Amino acid sequence: MPLAIVLLLVLAVGISLQPLARAQTNKLLEGLDGATGQFSDAHVTLFPLRYQITHLKIRERHPKTQEPVFYADELAVSLRWSRLLRGQIAATVAAREVKVVLHQPAEGSKNRLPPIEKLIPFRAALERAEVKAGEVLYVWVREKNQPSVWFHSIEATLENVGSRPGLVKGPMVLAGRGKVQRSGTMTVFITADPYATPLTFAGTVTISDFNLSEMNALLASTKDVKLTSGRFDMEMSFECERGRLRGWIDPRVRGTEITSADDDLGSRLKALLAKISMTVATPAEGTKPSGRINVSDDLTDPELQLWPSMEKVVENAFLLGVQEALKRQVGGSEKKHVDAQSNKASELKARP
Repeated sequence: MPLAIVLLLVLAVGISLQPLARAQTNKLLEGLDGATGQFSDAHVTLFPLRYQITHLKIRERHPKTQEPVFYADELAVSLRWSRLLRGQIAATVAAREVKVVLHQPAEGSKNRLPPIEKLIPFRAALERAEVKAGEVLYVWVREKNQPSVWFHSIEATLENVGSRPGLVKGPMVLAGRGKVQRSGTMTVFITADPYATPLTFAGTVTISDFNLSEMNALLASTKDVKLTSGRFDMEMSFECERGRLRGWIDPRVRGTEITSADDDLGSRLKALLAKISMTVATPAEGTKPSGRINVSDDLTDPELQLWPSMEKVVENAFLLGVQEALKRQVGGSEKKHVDAQSNKASELKARP
């Protein structure tokens, strides 16, 4: 009989948790700064201890695009009773069909991500987050027709993140793989100290089988200049130690040609590179005929944030790689249209 009573109590508590979970989720979303949120359902289970939300959408109050800035078909946060009973909060997160929309920042923008202490106002450790079938859409909202780059079919993990310094041992680790536009494949592996000032992180990025003609929407406002189909591959390695970024990129392109109504190849290249380099503060003036290109930057400003800086490093490396690969390809047929200076280190600016 006592066991039956206990089971009934557990059942009653479990049932009462569901409306509470929905009410608290609504309260949290209503308190978002500059955004609104919607969801289909939210519920909590005790064994295992898990919170789950479905069809979560977060939109800006003044949207720049039609898509919500964040969507998750399903998001589940699990806690371990063994750690909780010792006064420790350690979580794992599983997310399915997550889509994040990133917008091109305004020139000189000072927009900052909220600190993790504000997002998670208590001491907690994320042991592992796993995303399946994820998407990231980067939109140049200040360009004509708002061109974009689409990363999809993303399988990614994030491990070892604490809401306060000293809660986890070892670096944060991010690993992921996905598709770029309709053709390419991208892999990312990054380690970082989220609380280091100046910034400290390191990683590798590869892009393979990317068809450069899929960048033509971005180049559309450059009159009569287009890229034909071809294959672009790039490897990148970087290390930022106390704000001093050093690394290299190794871009390769095959088959792509620059076409325009103007028969002057040099003019075509100049117009194209001016467009590609729109977010690269200091584009390369010239590189070796082949092989790796050294990159560097000064990220010692204590105001720089980790995630926007890492994103900008990868974005600018991609644009710089495309730029230099095209210069090399053109240089192979008409050297007079390539920069005369060579063997200079390229500086990769990573400021958001």
